[in-house]
Amino acid sequence: MHSYVDKGNLTIQQPLSTQEENNQPEKATTGRRNFIGKSLALGALGLSGCWHAAAMASAPSAPPKKAASTLPARGNYLIKQAYIITVDPELNDLPAGDVHLKNGAIVAVGQNLQAAGATVVNGEGMIVLPGLIDTHWHMWTALLRSMAGNTKGKGYFDTTSHYGPHFLPGDMYQSTRLATTEALFSGITTVHDWSHNVRSLQHAEASLRALQESGLRARYSCGTAAGQKGTSSMNFSTLDHLHRHWPAYAAENLLSLGFAWRGIGGHPAIESEAETGKAELAKARAMKLPITIHASAGGIIGKLAEARLMGKDMQLVHATDATEQEISNMVKAGASISFSPYSELRIGYGIPPITKCLDAGATISLSVDTTTLSGNADMFAIMKIFLNLANALNKDEFSLTARQVLELATMGGAKALGIADRTGSITPGKRADIIMVSTKAPNLGLFTNPVDLVVEAVQPHNVDTVFVDGRLLKRHGKLTSVPEEQVYKEAATALANLKKRAS
Repeated sequence: MHSYVDKGNLTIQQPLSTQEENNQPEKATTGRRNFIGKSLALGALGLSGCWHAAAMASAPSAPPKKAASTLPARGNYLIKQAYIITVDPELNDLPAGDVHLKNGAIVAVGQNLQAAGATVVNGEGMIVLPGLIDTHWHMWTALLRSMAGNTKGKGYFDTTSHYGPHFLPGDMYQSTRLATTEALFSGITTVHDWSHNVRSLQHAEASLRALQESGLRARYSCGTAAGQKGTSSMNFSTLDHLHRHWPAYAAENLLSLGFAWRGIGGHPAIESEAETGKAELAKARAMKLPITIHASAGGIIGKLAEARLMGKDMQLVHATDATEQEISNMVKAGASISFSPYSELRIGYGIPPITKCLDAGATISLSVDTTTLSGNADMFAIMKIFLNLANALNKDEFSLTARQVLELATMGGAKALGIADRTGSITPGKRADIIMVSTKAPNLGLFTNPVDLVVEAVQPHNVDTVFVDGRLLKRHGKLTSVPEEQVYKEAATALANLKKRAS
């Protein structure tokens, strides 16, 4: 049994009931409400119009000034007596284990730990695990939740192409904020915002503002505008501006920048041309940005391999029709793959080649994709269906295990996003991205096999506590820094106005 602790004598201080309930989360929430009330309360009514006017200005906006933090401070916490799934092969699982978090980092993992001055978090009846990691999520589509129709001409691509051009910067903010709220509530601590409706710098900044305010760890991949023809080149002014001024957007390095690439042809919704795509890729690589691309149609990976365009900097999404040779080429190139089983099934892409990719040694991660198709952002359900699909494909109850799938949703995502040195496991020295699941609920109620429970039984409402970079962002099932009612009200108003403009 491994145990890592700080040097010196460590002692436990005040219990949770006295030290944790010191109104700090409430103060943070109030501060956020005051801030939004003054500057963003009219997000769906007036702010969108203001941002739209700014978007029409001839000169790009200056890098944003750093906003005063409305998030809880990174504290000193000691989680006690929980079942800890570390996802660290050296530490393994720790029944009745402890975790010490301080100043945003994981300081110690073990049993019978002590920590001077720490707020004690009671872990009895709790399963503690690394925060879940999403690697491909079109967060701007949250306003279009479950709006993909059931008839031809009203499907997902029809819906996003119809509404996308009518999104104002304020709508990007409201949609992304709704998505980040769901992520935090659901135990997702890292997201990859695959933003392919960037119509101006102000649209991008609106999405980034929502990510900054959330406290999530995130990659923001900047792409083209929804509905843009592949024969027209992407306007790189926004991406270039973000790249040059990224420190102003990075939120203490919680956010990173990437490029959402259209590719060189073959995607069902994009009429991209090879030379246009190659030129765009070259520009992004000159900036040394990580690349992400949809590979949802057969032959796309083969074309990339033939053109020698794949590399360690590239993430492929979907790839449900990938052949064994294409998968082999992907692995040799060092590219990773992100599967979104719910949207892939819903839209009819087919079943992801799970076993083939695992057998080939591919770096696999899991993702939400879009709640326009998936309905929600339940990573527990995504893990469950991924496990069941793998076993069904192989007609073998033991083809894939719950532990393997949990690793994909944590360390797999961290590896795919290049942040495995910071997150993905409960390891001393990494950043404190940790969630606590309460088993005191009707869908659980018992404490059987914790790993199997997480993958097969847990739902977002079972997530009691969420830490991101050491900040306490959910406690006792309630978000600590998000004005939820305001988020929902403003999102609904934004959607109503969007529908009017698009009618």
